Amino acid sequence: MEFIDQGSNSHIVQSEEVFLALARILKSVSNFEELLDLLVKLLVESIHPADAGILYLYDKRRHQLTAEASYGYERNDIKCSFRSREGAPGQCYAQRKTLLLSSPGAVEEQVATLTPTNLDYYAKIRQGLPPTLSLIAIPLMLRETIFGVILLEHYKQHRPFSEVDLLQLEALGSWVSLIIDDVQLYLELKHTKRSYRELLGKLITKSEEERKKIAREIHDEVNQLLLSVKLNLENIENTVPADSAEVRERLGVSRSRIDQALNDLHKLSLDLRPPALDDLGLPQALDWYIHSLLKEARLPITLEVTGLSQRRPAPVIEIALFRMAQEALSNVIKHAKATFAKVRLNFAKSRLVLLVEDNGTGFDVDAILSMSGNKRNLGLLGMMERAELCGGTLKIESSPGHGTCLKVEIPVSSYDWGAY
Repeated sequence: MEFIDQGSNSHIVQSEEVFLALARILKSVSNFEELLDLLVKLLVESIHPADAGILYLYDKRRHQLTAEASYGYERNDIKCSFRSREGAPGQCYAQRKTLLLSSPGAVEEQVATLTPTNLDYYAKIRQGLPPTLSLIAIPLMLRETIFGVILLEHYKQHRPFSEVDLLQLEALGSWVSLIIDDVQLYLELKHTKRSYRELLGKLITKSEEERKKIAREIHDEVNQLLLSVKLNLENIENTVPADSAEVRERLGVSRSRIDQALNDLHKLSLDLRPPALDDLGLPQALDWYIHSLLKEARLPITLEVTGLSQRRPAPVIEIALFRMAQEALSNVIKHAKATFAKVRLNFAKSRLVLLVEDNGTGFDVDAILSMSGNKRNLGLLGMMERAELCGGTLKIESSPGHGTCLKVEIPVSSYDWGAY
């Protein structure tokens, strides 16, 4: 058995596809039970080795963990309750830490701690399935309070869970905790669009906080470590005799590689979360991003900002617009074969407008958006959902051979929310 500190989830960046799946779940559910079922299904499908999973919530009245939703078993309608320290769920809850059981033997040790009643439950829910080969569990926590446990297991013949899978589940679990905490109020106000947008805004903010945290750790920790190694190499080089040409050459190559790693990490840190977005605002962040693209893409890109006032949009709106511009320009560079592109940002009295235009090859918008499966353009769908959750609209005008114009409009009443 191995426990890992809950704070380590800052080393995971959430995928856009999983975030959008969470957004779609929030829009589609009609009751709390359906929400929990869909959340467990999403977690099982998002963590590659997982074949099944169970979500437990803590019953304060009975002082027990109760299985509220499951996915991947022959029967998903069996309810059970665990005491603290009973089985893997009870151990995870009692320790308030994530749990990784990476071998069948470790799993069997946990099963042996179950009461006779729960042993019977365990046999029924797993009827017809091979033995569990490995499992992971995380506590669901909010504001230092633990209110449940998520458990995933793998029983098919593929690789067991690893620490990387556990870290990914931790990061997703922080979103799940936020959703479960807010969802009952959300469902009561489901038809109020503002409530929906604010809840998803919190998810965006949490994702961006993770990006900011990772960027800061890269800058403060990894960079300093590499600089220390570089200085040590320079000190060693100073002690090497002048006639040791081969040693000096190898040391020089090592220093060059460290310099390249430092440059790559600096770029990664800025891409994760450009400081200008927090310190100066959306126009300055777009200006920085476009100038960074000019050095790599060899594509003329201009930025035009009009109507700028002293009032900044709320951080969640600035973040959404910056990410949409990033995705749009990335598509231009990768696919459009354009000779120029324009970005326009207009702070009008009644709305905020973002335009991204190019003179490239264009495409059939309806055909792209109607694709299914792996062929779907998740980038375009992601931009549309970001615009919607901001209370705005996204329109794409394009046709083969005639370039593309992407237009995002957000009413002032929507983007003047204030920070979360």
